[in-house]
Amino acid sequence: MELRHLRYFVAVAEEGGFSAAARTLHVVQPTLSMQIRDLERELGGPLFDRTGRRPRLTPAGQAFLAEARQVLAQADRAQDAARSALRGETGTVRIGVAGAAVFGGLLTRLIGDFHQARPLVRIELREAGPHYQRGAVLAGELDVGFSALPAPPGEPRLASVPASSVSFLVALPAGHRLARRRTLTAEQLVGEELVEYITGDGDLAPPGFPHRDLAPPARFRADSTLSVLALVAAKAGLAVVPAGVDRAAVPDVVYRPLAEPGRTTDFHLLHRSAEPVPAVAAFIRACQEPEALRQDTEGSEQGRATK
Repeated sequence: MELRHLRYFVAVAEEGGFSAAARTLHVVQPTLSMQIRDLERELGGPLFDRTGRRPRLTPAGQAFLAEARQVLAQADRAQDAARSALRGETGTVRIGVAGAAVFGGLLTRLIGDFHQARPLVRIELREAGPHYQRGAVLAGELDVGFSALPAPPGEPRLASVPASSVSFLVALPAGHRLARRRTLTAEQLVGEELVEYITGDGDLAPPGFPHRDLAPPARFRADSTLSVLALVAAKAGLAVVPAGVDRAAVPDVVYRPLAEPGRTTDFHLLHRSAEPVPAVAAFIRACQEPEALRQDTEGSEQGRATK
């Protein structure tokens, strides 16, 4: 028994005759009649009473019709699910983020636009340091990563593209003498106790984070943005953090721009060089081509509006 047998049977039952069903199915009537006979032979009895002018369902045919419709509906749903997955409209994207990237506007905009364009794709955010992200993406534990470290040049299985470049802020305890200034310079931070931002892998923050040349080795270190800000709030010291972190409303912490135009850090989108999962590939394309993502979003909204 194949799906075509069920489709032929349901068409005859719904059209009320073999000739009308054959026209609907675009097959010749002898072929349709032969397929129904094959189905009846396999089941062991007639599904239609053919003694009248129009075929009528037998009790077995009535019982079979309800089940056949359910099977065909499930088959259609299975096809739709497969096509949606192949188009990257369903599935899961697991994203590794290094603390500060969470608070930047880039990541939230990308995820928001992607969700609008592909609302059935599940998004999972996992905080992970840059070095861990590399291994996790290769191992299939993460799909992409956002961090200050690009793909290593000696690893052809990984690729990365610049996602954004951000400047820095100084996080200070409320009431600190430097908080009276509207902006701060690196020179004004020399000699201050600085909370050191580490990546989460036990390493110092990547190049661009101006810690190493501003103060002696720090007594306080933290591997997440909120932990850094908690130490600042506890008056353990100041911290240099990427712009955007000020969106975290941490009590007793204030922020001032670091007026050092040459000091920035780049965030990169890390991903597998060859991505087999359609939903993940769609997310990578969205990050690389935000204009195309906006068009997808507009098309998705128009499609939902017409339903």
